[in-house]
Amino acid sequence: MGSRGFRLLLASLALCASVLLCIPRAASAQESPVLLEAISVLPVEGPESNQPSGLFVHNDTLYTVSDKHDDTIFRIELREDVAVFVPHIRFEAPRPFGVFRLDLEGITRDDDGIFYLASEGAFAILKVEADGKKASWVTTSLRKVGASAGLFQTRGGYLEGITLMARDRFLVTAEREPCGLIEVDMAPVQRIVEIANHGLADSYTGLHREVENVYILQRSTATIRRTIRYLDVDSPSTIWSFAHIVNDPEYLYQHEQFGAKTAEGLAMDRDRVYVILDNNNDARRMYPTDHRPLLLIMKRPG
Repeated sequence: MGSRGFRLLLASLALCASVLLCIPRAASAQESPVLLEAISVLPVEGPESNQPSGLFVHNDTLYTVSDKHDDTIFRIELREDVAVFVPHIRFEAPRPFGVFRLDLEGITRDDDGIFYLASEGAFAILKVEADGKKASWVTTSLRKVGASAGLFQTRGGYLEGITLMARDRFLVTAEREPCGLIEVDMAPVQRIVEIANHGLADSYTGLHREVENVYILQRSTATIRRTIRYLDVDSPSTIWSFAHIVNDPEYLYQHEQFGAKTAEGLAMDRDRVYVILDNNNDARRMYPTDHRPLLLIMKRPG
């Protein structure tokens, strides 16, 4: 081979190497999303200013809260062509000093029927007894400890999702810019287990736990991430996507670039995945008089 041919060979090899180095991590098999299959997409009817935020399922019944209703836990009645908010528990929560609106954003429940709600307004977890007769704050404000890790930097990007990791142990999300996770143990006194700042790329709006797996609702991409090492943003994970559903022209809202940006609550049972959308009273593009939120009911991957 002549010197000119040798130089051409080296140049070709260098070009191939540069292309390989530029292939993003997203091309790896573990990050290829599993597309969720829609069973039904139901308009949500309920009280005035209904803005669902958070979702939990128990014994085939869905529960939620609205960030415009500080005194009610709703159950969702599933009908053939609509999902209806029905008041399940009314309660009166003590107001922390300086907090005018609780802005309830997440919901979970323990085996005794006690509900735990994430309050964006108070940066804290509220406990509501099963009969609604008593409500009390489980934690003090998490704002200062979250801010110390760089979270809670953007107005409206505060406390959002919640799930129980064990008795008296909670995982909550910081929503966005940056998003992250805070694990707090209340036994015997409040102790922050760990805080994770996951940066600006995603928006965490819902949580669900099953045994060792944590499922994170990532609103910005309309995906659900299943992970074991949930505090490690780079841990191996499986991605489920519902972007193809919410970005269908049938379900897009007028003032959202993508329908994905309205996903606010996540729940799952053995067969189904539920995601509820908070459209902030926006109208759907194809139906400009329809301002109702939507509930996605999807087949759970095997």
